Amino acid sequence: MKCLLQIASVLALGLGLAAANQQQHVFAAPGTASETGLYASDRLIKLSETAEPQLMSVDTIFGLRRAGVRFIDITDAQELYQEASSAMSKSAKLPTVLSLGDEVRQTIDRLSTKLYGDILTPFTAFHNRYYDSQNGKESSEWLQQQITQLVDDASYAGNVTVRAFGHKFPQSSIILRIEGSDANHVQETVVLSAHQDSVNLWLPWFGRASGADDDGSGT
Repeated sequence: MKCLLQIASVLALGLGLAAANQQQHVFAAPGTASETGLYASDRLIKLSETAEPQLMSVDTIFGLRRAGVRFIDITDAQELYQEASSAMSKSAKLPTVLSLGDEVRQTIDRLSTKLYGDILTPFTAFHNRYYDSQNGKESSEWLQQQITQLVDDASYAGNVTVRAFGHKFPQSSIILRIEGSDANHVQETVVLSAHQDSVNLWLPWFGRASGADDDGSGT
């Protein structure tokens, strides 16, 4: 595609959170939570775009996740979230006519489920891919190796970079950036993302969570 492509595979840390009516307790594997200190203090949580952020404990967060309501944890990126909210409030010029249909159809014709099997079989073999655990760290390192190999095999003539983006927790995000070749579209950016982590909502640090379709297939 002749445009600047920036493809990012990122963690979606806050996909589900809701208010719990009864006390919930989370039991962590010894040493896991305390090593990173991620939940040493309450986290700043938004339950919707318009709701004011609230400080919540780890017990509340996991209890609410099990209730299935979405949330956003903005504790470590409050300034980024404010910038994003401001940008979303501005009027956007949206396309009114579909384009590039032929290019999309050609791409669809090349799709195969074989890659899903080749990648998902070892990817789901990790006991879980919880982002605040050693499994999360090792699975992200494995995934980065696979992405790097795919890039090498493709022999793309343009500029392609693959890098890990570190966080306070052990699991890194992986950013793949592909520069297009059309100078007329140098300012265009396309972002594709998927969360690589998986979580057992009852035993997050050491419970089994293969995450084949949430979101191994998307990753």
